[in-house]
Amino acid sequence: MSIRTYHNAQVYDVAQAKFIPNSWFSVDLTTGRITATGTGATPADAQELVDLNNKFITPGMINTHVHIINKVFPYGPKASREPFEIAMQAQANLNEMLASGVTYTRVLATAQSFDIGMQKMTLNGQWRGTGVVASGRAFSTIGGHASKIGEALSGPEEFRAGVRRRIEQGAHAIKYMASGGIAFDQFEQPDMPQMTEAEMAAGVDVAHRRGIKVAAHAEALQTVKEALRAGVDSVEHAFVIDDEALELFQSTGTYLTPTLVAPYVIIKRGDGLLPQWMVDKAYKWVDSHFAAFGKAAKNGVNLALGTDAGSPLNGYADTALEAELWSIAGATNAQILQALFTNAADYGELVPGKMADFVVFDASPLADIKVLQEPKRVAKFGEFVDTTGFQNPYILPLDKGHLAY
Repeated sequence: MSIRTYHNAQVYDVAQAKFIPNSWFSVDLTTGRITATGTGATPADAQELVDLNNKFITPGMINTHVHIINKVFPYGPKASREPFEIAMQAQANLNEMLASGVTYTRVLATAQSFDIGMQKMTLNGQWRGTGVVASGRAFSTIGGHASKIGEALSGPEEFRAGVRRRIEQGAHAIKYMASGGIAFDQFEQPDMPQMTEAEMAAGVDVAHRRGIKVAAHAEALQTVKEALRAGVDSVEHAFVIDDEALELFQSTGTYLTPTLVAPYVIIKRGDGLLPQWMVDKAYKWVDSHFAAFGKAAKNGVNLALGTDAGSPLNGYADTALEAELWSIAGATNAQILQALFTNAADYGELVPGKMADFVVFDASPLADIKVLQEPKRVAKFGEFVDTTGFQNPYILPLDKGHLAY
């Protein structure tokens, strides 16, 4: 057993929501897990010491909503691709996330269920980059949101059978496309309900019997409420939240993953570049989206931070931008860090037994959330990763549109 002890650090304590000065933690490099933590003097029998020079150390960030096979910069029509091209693009995207400080991610919908293969590689140790929890192809309704790349179902029994199929394929999460959206169809609107409460509840029942969580793309207010009543574990987007929906979030404990950045970048990067109908829809809903999230954040709703990376002009290094938008919408820095670090069982805290994934910053993101944009070093399984060349040189600036934020 090879033990390395990192010391002279200000380590973020998730439970106390503060950085603890003069901290140390030891890592078993064989397993990649933390074996001990403390403050002050390091253990007398420490085998190897690494001085972190009083830097600010956080757990690796967790992005709970991405799509890993898309090429989003530079923007252009998507041509058909060979499997090896898809694999290379997924690797590049995950590496870009790792360089930004994201060490684990939940993939919510991938054509061909490619993400399930990446999840298998994560679990068996073949993939040492940003870890993957996979949902495979999303479930849609016939003619519904993303139905051409997902699996279209109709009626509760088809939903039961579909979820069983996805679990058999190896998915560790389930994704519903329960309402309309912005990007796929010119004539579809985000406030169009598509799945019924009974359909969603049937699939949730199957998933929960296997200990698997369900996420629902729900932008329409009616669909948000029906998804909450159906028992989903997270609601993605939620462009409108009224008092009834707020009470349902609070009573069920369901997480909200707002992905504020998704419509925001359609405006700030795509105005004049993307189809005008898509930009128009983003303008129509962006203010309501921010207001809905602000209401949830200020009223104690459980929050998860995901970006919807892979949607139009939505890059894989935009996790810190999502965090900044949360702050603009009304979330506190402590809420943002809580959402970034505490949504995975084996990750998210630098405590004994957890994986030793961490990020080094020069300053405190608790004091200034923009610090998240500048990670200095990233470690996976207790080892620093060389991220040279992982950054995408083609990311477009946020200089279009006429939003005030």
